Amino acid sequence: MPTIGKASLVICLQALERAIEFNEFISQSDTVEENNYEEINYRYELTLNKLAKIYIEECRFDKSLIPIEKIIKYKIVE
Repeated sequence: MPTIGKASLVICLQALERAIEFNEFISQSDTVEENNYEEINYRYELTLNKLAKIYIEECRFDKSLIPIEKIIKYKIVE
C-alpha cells in the first residue's frame, strides 16, 4: 500500500470536512434529493474518520504535527 505524506493527509482531512459541510448545505435546497447527499456524506465521514485515526497515530510519534483539533472540527468516532 502506498504511503501518504503528512501534508497530503492534512489536506485530505480538510477537503473531506469541507465536502461534508458543502453537501449538508446543498442538501437543504428544495431542488435536490437529500438522500443522495446523505449517502455520500456517510461515505465521506467513514473515510474522514479512518484518515483522522491515522493522523492521530502519527501525532503520537511526531510531536511537531499540528493537533487534529486545530485541523478539523469533525468529531472523531473512536
